[in-house]
Parts: sequence; C-alpha cells; structure tokens
Amino acid sequence: MPIHQPHDAIPKSRVRLTIECSGLSNKDTFSKSDPCCVVRLKSRDGRYVEIGRTEQINNDLNPKFKTKIETDYMFEEVQDLQFLLYDIDSKSAALDDHDFLGSLDTSMGAIVGSRGSCLIKPLTGAKGQNEKKYGSIKVMAEEISSGAGDTLKLRIAGARLVSKDWMGKGDKYLVIKRQRGDGNFEEVCKTEVVKNSKDPSWQPLEIPMSQLNLGKMETPILLEVMDWNSVSAHDFIGQVLCTTNDLLQPRSFKVEKPKSKNPGKDRGEIIVQFCELYHPPSFLEYISGGCEITVMMAIDFTASNKPVKNPDSLHYMNPHGWNQYQQAIMSVGEILDKYKEDQEFEAYGFGGKLPSGQVSHCFALNGSTTSQTVQGVQGILDAYQSSIINVELYGPTNFASIIGAATEAAAKIRPPKQSYIVLLIITDGAITDMDPTIDAIVRASGLPLSIVIVGVGEADFSKMHELDGDDEPLKSQTTGQRVQRDIVQFVAFRDLANDGPRLAKEVLAEIPQQLTSYMKSHNMKPMPRPQVSQN
Repeated sequence: MPIHQPHDAIPKSRVRLTIECSGLSNKDTFSKSDPCCVVRLKSRDGRYVEIGRTEQINNDLNPKFKTKIETDYMFEEVQDLQFLLYDIDSKSAALDDHDFLGSLDTSMGAIVGSRGSCLIKPLTGAKGQNEKKYGSIKVMAEEISSGAGDTLKLRIAGARLVSKDWMGKGDKYLVIKRQRGDGNFEEVCKTEVVKNSKDPSWQPLEIPMSQLNLGKMETPILLEVMDWNSVSAHDFIGQVLCTTNDLLQPRSFKVEKPKSKNPGKDRGEIIVQFCELYHPPSFLEYISGGCEITVMMAIDFTASNKPVKNPDSLHYMNPHGWNQYQQAIMSVGEILDKYKEDQEFEAYGFGGKLPSGQVSHCFALNGSTTSQTVQGVQGILDAYQSSIINVELYGPTNFASIIGAATEAAAKIRPPKQSYIVLLIITDGAITDMDPTIDAIVRASGLPLSIVIVGVGEADFSKMHELDGDDEPLKSQTTGQRVQRDIVQFVAFRDLANDGPRLAKEVLAEIPQQLTSYMKSHNMKPMPRPQVSQN
C-alpha cells in the first residue's frame, strides 16, 4: 500500500566532484609545484563563475585533492565546466599572480556519462596545447543522497488486542501519526480494517520518509490501535509511541492507553514483523554503473514542410543560421551524446521519396542500406544536409514505422542487461496514422524506451499533445490495452521562442524518471560502479 509523494517538477541531483592530477609540470626551481584546482561553471550569460577550489598541496606533481567540490547536476541542461590548475606561490588571491599549470574544459554530462562517472583527460596549456608536459586530470562525480524519495517499508501485526465489542473480537486498524514542530500529532496514513480478530496482520505499507518524519529518524511517531464500528464512533484501544529507529529493529511494543483509569491493563501488543528503509536508485546511480543511452533520431521529410529551396520551408538551409530541425538536433544531441561511450547515433528519415522512387517511412538518413549509424551530433547534421539534397519531400506523415524500429531495438535489450533507448522525432506535426501510432506506443510502453517528439513550425499540434498522454493515458483502439507507463514527451518549439537550450531542458526533463521507472518495474538495481584507473 504505497503512499505517493508529489512529483518533483525539476529533477536534479547534488553531486560531489573528486579531483586528482598526474604528471603536472614543475614551475618551481628548488622544489616541486604547489598545485591548487579552481573549478568554474558557465552561467546563463556566458561567463564562467567560480564554484569552488581545492586546497593547495605542497611539492606534489601528482596531487589527490581532499577538498571536494559540490554542485547541482541536471541531466537536461548543458553545464559547461572549467578545471584550472595553478602553482600557488604566495598568499595572493589573484590567480594571475600564480603560475598556470594547465586546464580542462568539459561538461557535467561528460563527467557523469564517462565510465564509472569518472572522466580522465589530458590537461591543456593556455593556448590549447595538450602535450604530455601538462599532465592529466581525473574528475569523479558521486551523488550526494538527500534522502528524497526514501520510503519506509513496514509490515505490522497485532497480538491479543482488546476489543470494545460486546460480541466478537473487534475490527482493528492502525493509524500512523507523526509529531509536528508544534508538538501536535497529525495523521500520515492508516491500514485497512481487519475484521473480527484480536491478532490482526495488516497489509504491508510503504511510507515516504518525507511524510513520516521529514528524514529525521528520532521524530516521535504514534501507532494508534482503533476498533472500527459501523454505526458509531470508532473506539480508541491504545497506542505505541516510538521513533523510526525503533521500528527498524523488528520487535514487539506494549499497547498503552494514556490517562487510563487502569494503566496496568494488558491491551495487547503491536508486532513489527518487517521494517526496511528503502532508497530508490537514482538515474545517476544507473548511469555510473554503466547503463548506456542509445539515441535514435528521426526527421520528418514530408511535403507539408514546404519545398526545401523556399525560404519559408522548415528545411530551408539558411546560410546565416540553422533551421528549426538543425537547432533541435544540436540542442538535444549535444546533451545525449555524453551518455554513450562511442557517441554513435542511429539517424532516420520518414515520409520521403528516395532516389530509387520508393516512398519510405523509415530510411537511413546517411543513405546507407546496411547501417543507420552516424558519428556524433555533427554526423547527424551532415547526414541530414545530404538527405535534403537527395531525398524528395513527400508523405504522408506516419510515425508507426519509426516507433516500430525503436521498439524492435528495445525488445533486444533484456534484463539483466542495462541499456536504454531515446527516440527523438522531429516533425511538423501533421500525423496521418494516429491509431497505428498509438498501438505502437502501447506495445513499446513496457520496454526500455522513451519517445521525445519535437514539433516545429506553426501546425496544429493537438494530436501530438494526445500522444503525450499527460491528460489521459493512451489506449489502443485495436486491443483495448493501456500504456504500461508514460514514455512520450511532446514539446512545440514555437512555445519556447525557438530557444534551443530551453527545448532540450523541456523535452529531456522526464527521461531520468522514465529510465528509473523502467528499471524499477523489472527489479533491476544499478550495477556496481566500475573501478577506473588514471593509468
């Protein structure tokens, strides 16, 4: 009987960065360099702002800094970081007064997405040189558990509980309360009623710690034993006053009744049969353990986008800037490519007429008949530009084939293997195969797959919002089945003022929760974080 918590609209994790260096250059004449690392984060206005620095370690070219740098990690945003190494030779706070040892420009996604969430890179000089004389840096990200999402799993029974009924053994239930800051107790949850029993055994409970005790293990908790009545007020039998720490040690508690005229009366016992503090694995824990994200991109090549050479076309190649398709590819792709070691994407088109004359609703964007794979975000952009020249915009706008290809790939990922697919569909929104698309989504909803749809242009996106399923879960008209879980997210680019970073944030915000919900549904825990050597 889980007790649900409100959905956190902005998922983020607090991470701790550990920094180590190897083979730093020596700037001192009679001793070795005294390094310190300064960490900067790029702000929204483009400036780098210091978020912390390590201690100074004297006479060491292979420092392992003890000072950790803490910052927020947000999957759906590009968080650019700089790691600057200096040889500290005085008490001056101005970095220009110290010798520069090397730097690394990277991103939080690159660190988290590296094997074991541990990034090892060569340091570069002031002008970008990365000769061996600058050495290397190792940055490891570890999540700081806030306890958010932790639940108490609890199974309770009663023994010899007294009854107020003239006949029968009584109909017992429990009310669990927590003490507030003002000293009063408020209800958190209650069990079901067990009829006609002095020895009830209630169904297991799952209580969010944020509701039970705000994460404070010594907060007083009341377990009130009640006897249910159908026509009159329920009878208070007695209570147990305890803490969460008490419950975590399975035991029996004597039921007592405060201010009773007969305080020594035996009112029975409450027995804690099982109690466990459960920490739901986070997205970052799965990624650190080696779960990779495979990205499939699908581009709309239908005629409703307007002829390519028309400046009003959504596919128009403007020599002075990117069109909306290119912006979407770049904004979303540069975040997702950090979570797969080989940075390979599968790139498709749909709704176009190929040079062979065939109209295809699922073709390789690179023109190959054997592989849809391209290298990195630039590989997608290059394949897209080539296809715009060689593929005729046609139609109709069918999604089912593309979703079917993603479903087929996701079906090959079977537990205990940990891998996840994100399908990004960029379209002008005039879908023509709504029912087959809903059927395809319903079939895919139990697989390791998320579908992100970006709407470009000024079309009517009402059908896209229907596919999103936020207002009503999708249901197949063919089978009557509903989606097992929410796997679709839709965003209209125009609603974000064509802002690429905002687009990425909106469309990717649900991916961490969708990935963890899939893993939880298959009882898959994160794999152990692999050991990563700087050598």
